[in-house]
Amino acid sequence: MKDPLEETTEGADRQGTVGLAVVVIAALLFLTFRYPWVMGIIAGLVLLIMLHEAGHFIVARRAGMKATEFFLGFGPRIWSFKRGDTEYGVKAIPAGGYVRIIGMNNLEEVDPADELRTYRHGTFGRRMAVVLAGVTVNFMLALLLFFVAFAARGVPDGPSTTIDEVVAGTPAARGGLESGDRIVAIDGHPVDEWDDVPEAIETRAGERTEFVIEREGRQQTLTITPRERSATDNSGFVGVAPKNAFRSLGIVGAARESVEMIGRGTAGTVDGLVDFFSASGLSRFSDDITESTPSGGGSGGGGATVDRPVGIIGIVDIGGELADGNVWVLLELLAVLNLVVGLFNLIPLPPFDGGHAAVACYEQIASKVRGRTVRVDYRKLMPVTAVVLMVFLTLGLSIMYLDIRHAIGG
Repeated sequence: MKDPLEETTEGADRQGTVGLAVVVIAALLFLTFRYPWVMGIIAGLVLLIMLHEAGHFIVARRAGMKATEFFLGFGPRIWSFKRGDTEYGVKAIPAGGYVRIIGMNNLEEVDPADELRTYRHGTFGRRMAVVLAGVTVNFMLALLLFFVAFAARGVPDGPSTTIDEVVAGTPAARGGLESGDRIVAIDGHPVDEWDDVPEAIETRAGERTEFVIEREGRQQTLTITPRERSATDNSGFVGVAPKNAFRSLGIVGAARESVEMIGRGTAGTVDGLVDFFSASGLSRFSDDITESTPSGGGSGGGGATVDRPVGIIGIVDIGGELADGNVWVLLELLAVLNLVVGLFNLIPLPPFDGGHAAVACYEQIASKVRGRTVRVDYRKLMPVTAVVLMVFLTLGLSIMYLDIRHAIGG
């Protein structure tokens, strides 16, 4: 619960940190011009981080602990103010946030007058409540956002008969079909579900075909000539893709689906982390960095997924394309991000929240077994913490490089 880059405040280290901040901010500004909903995603990420840290802060204060810093970002300070015991502000690199609580370990020197307000002086229950407050907020937000999206829109129920995309240069585009048109009939045959569309045009390649559509509440008829799908497939093709249909769930159904989504998301995230840190996963990641085109390809605005972890830039890039003006997709995206952030912070290694929880649990169990108070000597944990920080900072920089390359289409 401190800034991992707080020591880089002078000379070359500071210049490198400021340079990294400039790269991140420039990439986010670039994406802001590409996708209209990027600012919504950025605002959601900022809120996610601040609410996570607010969880730590509020619970620490209620537990009688002293919090001296509450910052968004890492590295050099950009702006701050002090109110009471706490300095609030923004730092240069927008890659997270932190709350600094005094006395997180036995190595930190604290004014004797403040010793009773340190983290290390707190009871086991209070320390666990403080370190797990942030991820608890993330899980609650994920559940709430999923619930709002499912209650308001429902869940996907297969393709509808409404057109989502018309591919440029295809018979559909030349014939006047538009996104949002609902196909009512083709060649006199009613279209009740999307499967009726390919069936109706399968044998009509090269033949003029009447499409009855509904556009803005009014029906009209368009004449379109399907072409053959390919040189080896002579079935009819017009070049449209359907929107999803959604099934209403109601309040109870939305609540149940939200809980189930948390379960599926948790299992998927854990599987993804295990796969990434496996030998084959790290090998694929290494290949992504060294190859001219990373897995998933360079989007340049045209690839909404990548088969690897993504950072802040990647989240904004891919999320901007996925949301594309759809507020419900945006809410679901932010729900997933809250879930992933919460699970990631539970990794039982310092300096993650899960690492602090693991230390507190060890101290509690050891104290019960030995019949006296046991506290971990953080001098022995410093090498572990340093290695973890180095590994994740290296991964973070590598992921940022791939995110930028993906965003510019390289």
